[in-house]
Amino acid sequence: MSPVSRSRKPKKNRQNSGGRRSGNPASARNVPAPREWSGLGSGNPFARPSGLSFLQQLAQGQPTRLDWFGPSFSVLLDEAEVLLGAEGPRRLEDMTAGLLGARVHEAVQEGRSLALGDWIGGLIDAAEQRARERLVSGVPGGQAALLLLYGLSSVGSPAIARAALEAVSRLRPVVRGSQVASALPQWRDAVAKLRMTGDVWVLRDVYGSRLGIIAATVYPDGMDPAVYLFDIDACGFVVLAGGGTYDDVEQAAAAWRTAVGTAAAGAGAKPLAQAGTEALRCLTEVDLTEITIVGTEPRAVWDEWFRALRRIHDVSAALERRGSSLPAALNLYHDIDITPTLNAFTAWLQQRQSETIDEEIVEALVGEWLAGVLPDTADSVSPHRINHNLRLIEDWDSSHPVTIGVKRLLPHWVNFLSWRSGIPQATADTALATLAEASAGGHRAAEHCPGVH
Repeated sequence: MSPVSRSRKPKKNRQNSGGRRSGNPASARNVPAPREWSGLGSGNPFARPSGLSFLQQLAQGQPTRLDWFGPSFSVLLDEAEVLLGAEGPRRLEDMTAGLLGARVHEAVQEGRSLALGDWIGGLIDAAEQRARERLVSGVPGGQAALLLLYGLSSVGSPAIARAALEAVSRLRPVVRGSQVASALPQWRDAVAKLRMTGDVWVLRDVYGSRLGIIAATVYPDGMDPAVYLFDIDACGFVVLAGGGTYDDVEQAAAAWRTAVGTAAAGAGAKPLAQAGTEALRCLTEVDLTEITIVGTEPRAVWDEWFRALRRIHDVSAALERRGSSLPAALNLYHDIDITPTLNAFTAWLQQRQSETIDEEIVEALVGEWLAGVLPDTADSVSPHRINHNLRLIEDWDSSHPVTIGVKRLLPHWVNFLSWRSGIPQATADTALATLAEASAGGHRAAEHCPGVH
């Protein structure tokens, strides 16, 4: 039994307790075969079930249909009338992402159980049914429902896209016989064919654990060139913090810096060749299963929840076309060797204090801090990471000597990481101030990762 385990209180039954692995498609291993339902568990470039439907695959029986599904479908399909004003595939894609985000955000705020894999499948069915009924009868709403299906083919994972396009295919005879056939945009079939060019840029905040990944995109025939931004928070568990499409790299970088706060001031976008492919591990490990949902996520997360997973597939495909790939998945709780950091911290302590160093306490602290983190963010001492780890340490037995020793050692640990990572002194001072404030029951610095759950 590890020193941390010996000092822990029994785990609380709450989300985001320590010790779980990422649910990203690239890091799921040995999961049951997906059950048949609209093919939403297949089509993953990593040859593993998609993160979106990971939890649903563990269940047996018929797809879940929760009581909020039906009302949300009706509202969303009514709101889909806005899609009639889309002037190109990118605009249709953005509008669709926003429509999905609004409904899921509402469900989260209401404390609903989600089952998003089944929800999106039910939405495809509802959109197909409305399009069929209203195109046949001539009642308004059929064209909007059809355009929603096209939008889903662009913002959904490959499996969702395939299900949406199959619905579109079944509707083609109805469309040909309807009055709206000539009114449909000529570019509609291009919506599902967005490609990433393979040009990628990386941003990091001063602490190194909040990342922006920017990837160039284009539709067939060079239509609607743009970039897609992944905003990844790796200060605690590796989660999505937002993102979206932008006109160019500078516009996306500016939006990312605004979202991250002062820790990103002055951060520039580095081409992937300069940043290194390891920086893309955040896309391999980002958790897009419902196990990470805590209910305080900003709307920006829900607007990109479905689309971000799709774009991870697209980045993977683009890199493969260039003879590269995303970093191979790790188990961030078992594949990480803490020994080098443990030895370095022990040596640092020995140079700065004369008292005996308790190896068990040092190992407990280093082991907890590095568990679940991306290897290239191991030295990050961001205010957000400090707050995250203090919350985990709250689950330990407060009276145990290891727990007491770890808390006493934390200021030295923060100083060590600040020194090793080479962050500016003012930034290191902010980290120490956050530790003192959060240890006393306060909150982390509001200017770092503002709005992130």
